[in-house]
Amino acid sequence: MRCEQARELMSLMLDEILTHEQRGELERHLRECIGCRAEWKLLRTVQKLMATTEPAPLPYDLVPIVMERVRAIERERTKVYFWAHLFRPRWRWLAVATAPIVLALTILGARLWHTQPEPPATIYWSAHVTNAAEIAVAPELAPISVALSSLPFAGEKQ
Repeated sequence: MRCEQARELMSLMLDEILTHEQRGELERHLRECIGCRAEWKLLRTVQKLMATTEPAPLPYDLVPIVMERVRAIERERTKVYFWAHLFRPRWRWLAVATAPIVLALTILGARLWHTQPEPPATIYWSAHVTNAAEIAVAPELAPISVALSSLPFAGEKQ
């Protein structure tokens, strides 16, 4: 038996809940191991001292101190936050009614905010600028871009 197992069995033996086999194993280990025997003797001494010592008297103000702590914990647990009033039954209908309105206003505002104005009719992309960019990026497409540059585009004067 290892000393760790013996320490666990010592605690159980003090409480008198060991089986006969476990008690026999522990007694054999205590005969062989000097360290565990010393620890067992110390545990027995502490157990006897605890059994014969009078309990210390409680302070006279212990009950009020404990009750105040219990009340503080209860207050903290039931603390109501300002937004929690919205979800009480009498205000719940207001929260449910305003949610779709707020959602609709948000969508409408986003659409109005992000609409791009139409460019004036006089501004258009030149086919030559586009073709020059295509030639610079992909020179193998140069014959196609030259052929495309001869086609008339919308808004181009001939």
